[in-house]
Amino acid sequence: MSRRDVLKVGRHLRFVLRARRKRPHALLTLSQRNPVTALGLALVVVLPVISAGIESAAIAVTCGVERWSVKTGTDADANLVNLSNTTTTTIANLAALPAPSPIPLNNRVQPTETTVFSITATLTVYKLEDDSDYHLVISDGNGHTMITEIADPHCVGAGSPLLPGIQNARAEFDARLRATTSFKTANLVVTATGVGFFDFKHGQTGVAPNAIELHPLLDISFGGPPPPTTCTSSIGPGIAPPNTVPSAIDGFHASWYGQSGYQSLCAGALSTGVVAYYNSGSRGWVSGKLGEVAYLGTWNPEPGQDQASVLGGDGTNGSPSTDWPRYNRVAVQPADYVGPGQVAWFQFTIQAPTTPGRYTLAIRPLIEGALWMEDYGVFWYVTVLKADGTPP
Repeated sequence: MSRRDVLKVGRHLRFVLRARRKRPHALLTLSQRNPVTALGLALVVVLPVISAGIESAAIAVTCGVERWSVKTGTDADANLVNLSNTTTTTIANLAALPAPSPIPLNNRVQPTETTVFSITATLTVYKLEDDSDYHLVISDGNGHTMITEIADPHCVGAGSPLLPGIQNARAEFDARLRATTSFKTANLVVTATGVGFFDFKHGQTGVAPNAIELHPLLDISFGGPPPPTTCTSSIGPGIAPPNTVPSAIDGFHASWYGQSGYQSLCAGALSTGVVAYYNSGSRGWVSGKLGEVAYLGTWNPEPGQDQASVLGGDGTNGSPSTDWPRYNRVAVQPADYVGPGQVAWFQFTIQAPTTPGRYTLAIRPLIEGALWMEDYGVFWYVTVLKADGTPP
């Protein structure tokens, strides 16, 4: 694609985004409950006018930086990776390895990062990362989780000995599942084969204690032999919204509008929760703007107002790393703007503690930096099952 085409794309996209910033309702009228759909429709108008090749141009600006040469096999030690031999192992075995310190930026930690490992486990959740990788969390059902990642072949140098395997794994995954920028639940048994890799810990969902990963994956097969556990996670029926809700109350207000079901999870398993709130006030919620942006915060009685939860967090203050905005902020509004009379679907990830039992997560909506909105007594029950799958 020519430079002129790239500039043309930029002009069209800037026009769409500029219109949305200046007039947030203009695009919301296309799909009031899903502004992303409206933006997608705008892009449908823009994209047909440009030639094939836009995909590679767009992807090129979304590749990663940190230890990227090691992640994609373009580092000086890449030829040391033994691609002719695969070591079968477990999450627990890899998680027990000592974490290197310091971690070299452009060289490999031998022998772990020059070894191809294969693990059979349960793929719990997955998403498309900002660096175009697929982020896959696998669990052994006994409280151990780790991250595996499938790089985007467009972000891999042509001389990488890992490129054919990366292309293979990406195609295998795409043939079965579709990753988006939000976590999706899979709960599928997979056999993941990839190169050992030590990452830096920064609150990643599913991260192992030593931040060991399989990165990149070179092969992934679905429906392999089951892991050595009889525990199976499940989610109960969703809770429907009320028949009527108040509206147009002066100021900032929120009304509970339904939620996904309560979870019964195996130890260490990850699961996604969704709760909807209707903007029953007269003012809109604006993402990224202090005093106007809507969050869900931890609330009473458990874990308590603004307290850390054992069920999720950002990896600080004793909370697990499940991609919450902060240890005491469960989720942030998903759309840039949620106007009066519109519904926001807040999504977040929960991780089951390792000890069987019944856990509670109470939440309440707030406008960060301004006020707590209505308390409808919204909470999640999470039952952590025994290893044999029975209730505690």
